[in-house]
Amino acid sequence: MSTYSDVVIVGGSVAATRAAEAARRHAPSLNVTVVSAEAHLPYERPPLSKLPLGEPVDLDELTYPAVLRLQEEGVKFALDTRADGLDIGAKQVSTNCGTIGYGALVIATGCEPILPPMLEGLPDVYVLRSYEDAVALRAAVAEPGRSVAVIGAGFIGGEFAATLVKEGHEVTLVDLAAKPLGRFGDAVADAYERLHLDNGVDLELGTGAVGTVGAGGSRSLELADGRLIPADVIVVGVGVRPSVAWLDGSGLTIENGIVCDETLRTGDGSVFAAGDAVRWPNPRYGETMRIEHWTTAADQGRIAGINAANSLLGGELKSCAPVPYFWSDQHGVRIQYAGHRTGAEQVVEHHDQDGSLYLYHSGDEAVAVLAFERRPVFVRLRAALRNGLSWEQAREIAGLGEPDRVASR
Repeated sequence: MSTYSDVVIVGGSVAATRAAEAARRHAPSLNVTVVSAEAHLPYERPPLSKLPLGEPVDLDELTYPAVLRLQEEGVKFALDTRADGLDIGAKQVSTNCGTIGYGALVIATGCEPILPPMLEGLPDVYVLRSYEDAVALRAAVAEPGRSVAVIGAGFIGGEFAATLVKEGHEVTLVDLAAKPLGRFGDAVADAYERLHLDNGVDLELGTGAVGTVGAGGSRSLELADGRLIPADVIVVGVGVRPSVAWLDGSGLTIENGIVCDETLRTGDGSVFAAGDAVRWPNPRYGETMRIEHWTTAADQGRIAGINAANSLLGGELKSCAPVPYFWSDQHGVRIQYAGHRTGAEQVVEHHDQDGSLYLYHSGDEAVAVLAFERRPVFVRLRAALRNGLSWEQAREIAGLGEPDRVASR
């Protein structure tokens, strides 16, 4: 079966939702179709790793309210429909349900979790990317006495470790890196490590997992140095890869993601992309980047939706130049980051009764901020970064006198 839509959006993510919302608002006369491999309408994913285990994962509550409104406005959601090919010349997406022709296309298929080969096919091994993942993982840890090993001490792994230890589980975070969140500097890594240790999470850093020992109710994860840690349940959060296999042979440039220009356009001019799989030159920083943050995906979705509509209507294309931002809630502490750093900046830290602040600057320019709590100050600094922020202004907003100390880079 073959159908047609003026704007076709492939993906069920926040990027896809924002693209549909923007295209519909910007050009109400155009037909818009969202193609998603999932059986559910697009829903919020960040809460999947944050919700307390005692609370059910209510899909209706997680579904984006905008989706229901878009349906009422005539946007079609083709669910259980997996894209498996793209013909740019014919302007067609092939799926398991037939082909869909388009006037303009937005690719928002995001990323897929990486599962180490040594863990493939083993029972009680989970990634956390979808609603079904969250439901299965919660069922596996329903018994309080089950030990959990979380491989990957990044934000997703840290969030679930915090949720599990609060429910009484024995939890160990394992990471090959000696410093968790090391890309933000040693001071942040040390603070993050203390946060977990102070709340009862065990940490095994600087060593990787090589396999499992035992089965049933007494399994252990074997580390590279030969030690064993309890692992009745294993949660894997070692990273993701762009979901782009379906684009093989399409002619699009795929190099660590879908390569786009600053308007998120790729291919022949009628194809755009948004979300975690996009690699594009961010004109704000003059650097090519691929960012796996919810807010960036939302920003890109909005711009890709507008540009897809404008490509049909002859309008001007907008550039995508966001300030990267993310947040994470762990052990009752909100961690937030805004900005972009290369690693060569100086880091100044400041602590008070409301939390900790880490300011990154290069010469006279403040380029990023990370905070453990300190929410009001962080909000002001994040807003100021959008318009360019001098180091003097940053210190004034943060209320800094002499810094507690200059942290290592």
